[in-house]
Amino acid sequence: MKPMLPDDEVLIPCTRDDLGRRVYSTRLTPTEDKRDKVLLCSVPAPIPVVFLPGIMGTNLRNKESRESVWCPPNTGFSLGDIFGLIAAIFTWWCRGPKERQELLDPVAVEVDDSGPISLGDSGLNAGAARRRGWGSAHKMYYHPFLARLEQLLDNIYRARKIQEWWNEESLREPAEYGEERGQVTALTEDELIRAGKYQFDVWCGGYNWLQSNADSAADIRDYLENTVLAHYREEGGISAEQADSMKVILVTHSMGGIVSRALTQLQGYDRVLGVVHGVQPASGAPAAYHHMRCGYEGAVQIILGSNAGEVTAVVGRSPGGLELLPTTQHRGGMPWLFLRDAKGQVLKDAAGVPRAYPQRGNPYEEIYKTEAWYGLVPEQNTKYLNMLEKSEGSAIDSRTRINFHKRLDDAMDFQSALAAGGYHAHTYAHYGADDGLHSWREVIWQGDPTALEMFGARPCDDGNGSYQGLFARGLPTLVPTTSAWIEQGQDTHGSGGDGTVSTDSGRIPGRSGITASFRHGSKGYGEYNKEKGYEHADSYVAERAQWAAIFSVIKIAQLADWHPSDRRKT
Repeated sequence: MKPMLPDDEVLIPCTRDDLGRRVYSTRLTPTEDKRDKVLLCSVPAPIPVVFLPGIMGTNLRNKESRESVWCPPNTGFSLGDIFGLIAAIFTWWCRGPKERQELLDPVAVEVDDSGPISLGDSGLNAGAARRRGWGSAHKMYYHPFLARLEQLLDNIYRARKIQEWWNEESLREPAEYGEERGQVTALTEDELIRAGKYQFDVWCGGYNWLQSNADSAADIRDYLENTVLAHYREEGGISAEQADSMKVILVTHSMGGIVSRALTQLQGYDRVLGVVHGVQPASGAPAAYHHMRCGYEGAVQIILGSNAGEVTAVVGRSPGGLELLPTTQHRGGMPWLFLRDAKGQVLKDAAGVPRAYPQRGNPYEEIYKTEAWYGLVPEQNTKYLNMLEKSEGSAIDSRTRINFHKRLDDAMDFQSALAAGGYHAHTYAHYGADDGLHSWREVIWQGDPTALEMFGARPCDDGNGSYQGLFARGLPTLVPTTSAWIEQGQDTHGSGGDGTVSTDSGRIPGRSGITASFRHGSKGYGEYNKEKGYEHADSYVAERAQWAAIFSVIKIAQLADWHPSDRRKT
């Protein structure tokens, strides 16, 4: 046993209370123990790091009954997770399009922050994590990252030393983790020491992903002002001047990036120090079209919808979901929906123009609004857009389509404004770019559509991407992307993705002048970027994505100026 030296220091252990404040617990020691007892504390100077989940990543409840309507199961090994998974499977298996539409009504739901919480090694207790909104986000996909972010950011510089992870892994070159713009340098010890003066607190901002992202941005603004920043004004132990100077750092996943851009670029909210985007569908995702025509794939289809009817009944009435469809800016307006014959050749219309849509750069009119058999919601699927009306008939169908077109027009206006608004001045991003993960860069209907386009035809759509007929054979079927359409001279650098967002869409922020962009997967580079790419939903489980986000947070934190020592310098 190491002998006890008189000048040794004993660090008093620290825990957190329900407000997230540090609490120190010590006890009396023998009189012969002359060692100093040290409390590691700092001058209060908080930087809230607020995480915004992706679509379907926020738990929702009914506003009136306050009963949970959306809390996807966690596939962990605890008894609670196992029973929750079994219950969810049985519950959602029995829910058809009508019940899903009734439950997931954008105007009838709100954020449910009472979901399960996993603290991991965060150092927080359950009360503090719940106060910070962790219960609003899906536990399995997000909480391990939130916990690691909290733990690492709370232990940058302690006892006059840069801590182990920071002194080793954080100092690596960003290019080794796939950074592609080359405008940022590796972190320095000075940057770590400067960041270490601040108190980083990880929050989570859930939002109603069914409503328009513009409305969600307004809700997040209210959350930041009246919950996050209000917490520090009332409980943070800081001066009024500090409270007025504080800003937050936003870390986003998928749709959360769209919400943050609406917040800062469209609504002009200026209390954001910087933004970290993860796997953002910056110009939309053709996968959204695929889901509305086929349902989801794999085990998740039980919860998310196994066919066109179950998905259309929800997403077709969801402004937020429609805002994730490919925009006019997607791939520079090039086609992404192809009609091919049985041999794979692109069909041509009566004018000899290839049937590759959008033909004229407008997917809203050419794909989303059309009632043609290849449209987003073809004529036979109109009934799924409004399943709550008891009466039926052409008048109901006409009004239903008019309302649907209005939602599409609103989505187009929002997407156009967002594209024009650009990005926050201090934006970092990372995305998946792996050719091994089919991401529906192109959506292909393959087969002979003649029988579907005859006057009076009544298409028989199985809701899973296939047309069928008693006498017709070889009708169109949705098939995975094949070889690129050479006539269009496609950019193969945009192929692949993360299984949901294609590289075309994920790389757009990096091409829009942001500070740094990390490209992960087989199409990226770097010593620590050699593994296969990650899946979209659980991207923040990947070590590369975590590293890129943490690196970005520290770089953004260099802009903070509300620590008392910073104020004295000015």
